[in-house]
Amino acid sequence: MGHLYFDFFKRVLLFAFLILGICWSGCSDDPELPPEPDIPDIPNDIPLLIRSEGANNISFTRDGDSWLITTTGIDPYFWLDANVNVDFKTDYMLAFECYNSSEVLPLVIFVGDVCDNDHLLENGNYFLPYTNSWKSVSYDLSKVKSPPATPFKSVRIRFGLNGHHQFRVRNFVLRVPNEQEKEDAQKDIDKQKEEEEMAARLNAYLSQNFSSSVSSVITDYNAETIQVSGNINTSDMSNVGLAEIPMWLDQTKLTEVAGFELIEENSFARNYSRFAEDGHDRLLSGWAVVKKTDTGYTLLSALHHTDQITNPRSNLPKMIPASLKGIGGCPYDHEDIETLNIATGTFNIILDQILYTSPTAGRIPYEYAGKTWYADVNGGAIQQIDKDVKKAQELDIMLSAILLIPINRGAEAGSWLDRVAHPENELSAAFAMPDMLSKDAVEAYAATMNYLCERYSSEEYGRIHHWIIHNEIQSGFYWTNAGVRNIETYMNLYERSMRLVQTIARQYDPNAKALISLDHDWARVGSERSYSGVGLLRQLLKYCRQEGDFEWGIAFHPYPEDIFNSKTWLDAHATYSFNTEFITPKNLEVLDAWVEKPEVSFNHTEPREIQFTEQGINTLDYESQSLADQAAGLAYSLVKVQKMRNVTSYAYHLWADAHEEGELRLGLRKYGDDSSDPHGTKPSWEVFKAFNTSQWDEVTKPYLELIGISDWSEIYYRGIIN
Repeated sequence: MGHLYFDFFKRVLLFAFLILGICWSGCSDDPELPPEPDIPDIPNDIPLLIRSEGANNISFTRDGDSWLITTTGIDPYFWLDANVNVDFKTDYMLAFECYNSSEVLPLVIFVGDVCDNDHLLENGNYFLPYTNSWKSVSYDLSKVKSPPATPFKSVRIRFGLNGHHQFRVRNFVLRVPNEQEKEDAQKDIDKQKEEEEMAARLNAYLSQNFSSSVSSVITDYNAETIQVSGNINTSDMSNVGLAEIPMWLDQTKLTEVAGFELIEENSFARNYSRFAEDGHDRLLSGWAVVKKTDTGYTLLSALHHTDQITNPRSNLPKMIPASLKGIGGCPYDHEDIETLNIATGTFNIILDQILYTSPTAGRIPYEYAGKTWYADVNGGAIQQIDKDVKKAQELDIMLSAILLIPINRGAEAGSWLDRVAHPENELSAAFAMPDMLSKDAVEAYAATMNYLCERYSSEEYGRIHHWIIHNEIQSGFYWTNAGVRNIETYMNLYERSMRLVQTIARQYDPNAKALISLDHDWARVGSERSYSGVGLLRQLLKYCRQEGDFEWGIAFHPYPEDIFNSKTWLDAHATYSFNTEFITPKNLEVLDAWVEKPEVSFNHTEPREIQFTEQGINTLDYESQSLADQAAGLAYSLVKVQKMRNVTSYAYHLWADAHEEGELRLGLRKYGDDSSDPHGTKPSWEVFKAFNTSQWDEVTKPYLELIGISDWSEIYYRGIIN
């Protein structure tokens, strides 16, 4: 995740997935608890008391009738116990009061004495809210996958991911749901039904063979015109025509369109002004042959998006980096950038810090699609982007920007974030999906991307060559949150986001690409809220086949199977199969072969570009063996990458160890505050420096024996992948 070090939270989640079902042992002595304060005698409520043992990384202080809670480290939790057996069929609401002025804290709740996936609740509405006064909160425990074993008397709660948080709690009870909670539960049921209905419509649409077609949509940037061509094959031409369908409309349930023109001939070509009378940008619309009915429009063809942008602002050449080497977390003006021969790079753009809906001092007006926005050109975000991109341009570095949208945790009504962040984003997540089914959201998002692509495809400000769409979307519930989504409705949003960014970017740079962001899970599904990487890619390809292909690439993060274990050559579940659970340094050949499959390639001929935009090898400590293991793992990874045909970047994560990453030490350099060797180089730094130089064999020779080989050529897989 680049300079902002959000990786720490990801590592904790990933590690939690790997050890799911195992309760962590306490990292500190169990706290000495004073007597629990008296709980008011509320009829039918079952009081819960904090257990005096078994807590982890939490300290307790009595504060009147409440507890002052301080989290002191990773995985802070305690247990609550009832003095009587509880009927889980009726008393399944966990309720208490909180006063939390630190920040929103995601909760992980285990229902009963067994800490495993069947009894786990997290994400969604399971968070401790930010409050400025005492607030009553409640959590539905009945949504657990399996009911707890009887007798049921205990609940375990984790408050946040790590330490340094303080809040107050009181009056823990289990009780029956009230009427509002019953209504909320019914709304969840209704919402899930809507999800399933939309998923069914999407599946039917994406697999349908239409007899009519829109065959091409070509936009002329200079002339500001759009030409739409196609064919109609129907025996009844009455009320049949061409419809403009903006990106925010649901093509599977068309009750309205932005424009409709009757067509009388079987083969047609129509020209339209790019900008509609109301100002909206038809560049972002799809086009379809439809039949107008009394209640809406019936699709006679699939939707078809812009295929090509002719006469772009400038014909920027394709960027071919001097080497694959990139680095995360290192300032672009640091001497290591040149010493290590860095030629590719990534960085984060927090999208709500670019354009604003209202003017203030320092903001300049920016017009797009009939609306005025205000660019914060003097703000820290744009100033930092200007600095990084210009420096990268001077060093001839290929840049890929990671696009991130914060969770809306109470943004001002009508603000950019209030418009764009998906309205169902969950406060327990790190980042949000844009609301791609809202006109206001799509236009605000498009305005921001138009500003960024226009600015950073120039000699004056420098060039961002590719755009990484959000982050590690297999765990979209955390990194790109849009509420509870199945894979069909999730990718219905994500694919629109990808296509919007690439379409806008290619007005200014005909070689720009949108990249889908994936972690090392391939066929594996990490949790009940996760998706498989290959499943998401297959869903994306369905849109390309049905609605027109576009030249996206893959931003992949091939960490070892166990991120803490540097010996990635031993990854047991990274196999040489298209159905492998993981893609790690051990089996990178799988991804290289997958993007070359005709059904995956762009227009069935051009393999998808791969960028390894975040990955690293861990150092357990600074002892000589750990340092050697890291260097060996990195050398192994680089040898594998060098042999791949479709990779253009390997951005190592991380430049230097960072405390924000918890117990991970992925850096090529040590901690900046290390007592004996601050920011000292590790052997892995020397390995990275030697990559693609004449020093390679000499520097990496000591690691051959450690891996158990006599020559680097032995690690290549030469068999058939199927």
